[in-house]
Amino acid sequence: MNRAFFKNHWQIIVINLLILITFILGYGRFGDIIVDSFREAYIPQQVIEGKILYKNIFTIYAPFAYLFNALLLKLFGVKLGILYFAGLAATFGFINLIYLISNKFIDKNYTFAILLFTIMGCVLSPNVFNFFFPYSYGMIYGLVFITAGIYFSLEKKYPPAYFMYSLAVCSKYEFVFLLPLLIYASFTDWKKDWWKNLIAFVLPFVIIYTPLLLQGVGIRNLLTSFGIVAVMSTAKTLRWFYSVTGLIFRWELIPVYLFNMLKIAVPFLIFYKYKTYWLIPLVFIYLYFTVTPEILVFAFPLILTMFIVRYRKLNGKEKFFIVAAILISIKMFFALTLKAYGIYFIPFALISIYILSPLKYRQTLMVLTILSALVIGIQNTEGLVNKSEKIETKRGLVYTTPYYADSIKELITFAQKETKKNDKLLIYPECLAVNYLAGRASDNKFYSLIPLYVETFGENLIMERLFITMPEYIVINNYDTSLYYYSKFGEDYAGRIMGYIKENYQLVRTIGDEFKFDVYRIKYHRPSP
Repeated sequence: MNRAFFKNHWQIIVINLLILITFILGYGRFGDIIVDSFREAYIPQQVIEGKILYKNIFTIYAPFAYLFNALLLKLFGVKLGILYFAGLAATFGFINLIYLISNKFIDKNYTFAILLFTIMGCVLSPNVFNFFFPYSYGMIYGLVFITAGIYFSLEKKYPPAYFMYSLAVCSKYEFVFLLPLLIYASFTDWKKDWWKNLIAFVLPFVIIYTPLLLQGVGIRNLLTSFGIVAVMSTAKTLRWFYSVTGLIFRWELIPVYLFNMLKIAVPFLIFYKYKTYWLIPLVFIYLYFTVTPEILVFAFPLILTMFIVRYRKLNGKEKFFIVAAILISIKMFFALTLKAYGIYFIPFALISIYILSPLKYRQTLMVLTILSALVIGIQNTEGLVNKSEKIETKRGLVYTTPYYADSIKELITFAQKETKKNDKLLIYPECLAVNYLAGRASDNKFYSLIPLYVETFGENLIMERLFITMPEYIVINNYDTSLYYYSKFGEDYAGRIMGYIKENYQLVRTIGDEFKFDVYRIKYHRPSP
């Protein structure tokens, strides 16, 4: 690598090295040991064992990620490391696409600041919303595809843009909102390329859904799945979740917006007025004590306001990108926080803010972005370091906090030594990590019973399922599900299900001191209805 090349491309070289270093140092520490992440391992593993999405396996998500990850596990073995590296590949793809797009609008140094913030705040994230072992691989694959679609649209290459758009929708349904903008942008070339665009639009759906149809998934199965999602979207527990995580607007968010804007505005104004290097350490210390996960919660309302004000000063590509950023971020328009779903849209927001900011403010904005990135990187590193306990089986390794580790290790040992390979082991409200790592199946319809699922399906249907399938073991833990309003399974929700379990199952083991598992085994008679 010669000096001239490095001088021209040092920003993206450093960024890619940071991604790799982040992956190596945090290997196995990303994701969540209890919620969501291990669903992304468990479902593909069930697929390669012959179970079928939407028919044998319940999921509210689009099929691409599960089918693709199942293919990876089939080819390379049922190992967590395969999924970790899939996340790494998707991260490289996403970050480099963002780099290409950002460079169309702003200086490479500003792009570097945005990507540094993305890596420190999003890629390095220790919680379930991350890139290497996320709550949904459909999200990170979908991000790669939708970002590629935006890139091709900016290049006026609409057939590949439509192809990538459809792949994104087959990965995560909410990317569907970009379609009107894509149609509008390609309209001038529609007469010339309409058939290419149409084929490119349809082809991913054909490629991805045909295997499901050949496996016996009917239109009725798909419609049932969509219907469940529709019912779930109206659930009171989901509304509570969206309320406490900021995904729906509440009037009490306005002071939060204003306060976080003030926290950023103070150092911005000071640094803009006094452009001296000696201020950098002072600003860093200030940010260290003021930057929180909600620091950018106001971003998209601000972007929309600035977009309206500066509309006439923007060129066509700038308008397209900002509208695209807003459309793909609709679900979290009011919740761009660093510990929630909005984490995946940070770079789109930051690029939009830089585009809309007058040139004279951009250097100050760059310094604040870099310093904030370093602060958040320190905070996230502390979160990863706290995951100090290793859990490992032949299916891979994962690290978690001491609070969870001992109990989960003991339950895995119990499952492997004291249950038969074909025994069903249902763990509620959830903890598919044990099922995946121990090699024991859960119920593929009700592998999780958080309050949202109990409200959506109803206790009668769930108990009827238990009555029919007669799982050998049901395990209840004391995980706090209060993000969905109700806190404890069997106490303040799912009481009738818990009563059914106690009547028809016998408590055979209690595992753990703080984080506990109560292991129930069926009494070997036909359960009473």
